[in-house]
Amino acid sequence: MDMEWLKSQFKLHPDKNKGALAKALGLEPPAISKILGGARQIKAQEYIIMRRFFGLPVDGERALRSGSLPKSKNSYILEPLASGMKDREQQGSKDQWIMPASLFESRTSAPPEKIRIFAVQENAMAPDITRGEKVLVDLSDIMPTPAGIFIVSDGLGHIIRQCEYIPHSDPPSIRLSSSNPRFKSYVTELDKAEIIGRVIAKLQWL
Repeated sequence: MDMEWLKSQFKLHPDKNKGALAKALGLEPPAISKILGGARQIKAQEYIIMRRFFGLPVDGERALRSGSLPKSKNSYILEPLASGMKDREQQGSKDQWIMPASLFESRTSAPPEKIRIFAVQENAMAPDITRGEKVLVDLSDIMPTPAGIFIVSDGLGHIIRQCEYIPHSDPPSIRLSSSNPRFKSYVTELDKAEIIGRVIAKLQWL
């Protein structure tokens, strides 16, 4: 896809050349030749710069929807969700994922800028979700109705928990629980719980 996309952009923009693109990216010209030859892939941040270089929209620098590409090649750029105060280094991370939009369109109505990658820091939801695994979080869904797995702030960082609304509670309250019995469940008022977003998927190696 990278090779064909870049070739098509040069054809559509004959006033652009490899040298100018390399300069915009801070690369040497041979790097562009490698991409065109299929020996090198385009990195997420480079793709954004390339789109600007060719005068294409970047859609907030997250959702990549080029009118010159077939719909099936539309992609989302997903950014990391920092783990909180204990994980400052992740806040500046450039570990972005480029994923086909078709993977999301049939599964969620969340806009791409509301989807984040979260690296799980604990085994509270083991064995289903374990420490070190990556999950996708929908930041637009912060209501535990229906119940589900959410990323929640505990004041020091972000944790992963099963969240469910307690029917007819007054004031409205939720229960946060874990699959791992070593982690205690507790109840808190809904307006005091800082729910970051609902977990909608995880990366699983087979």
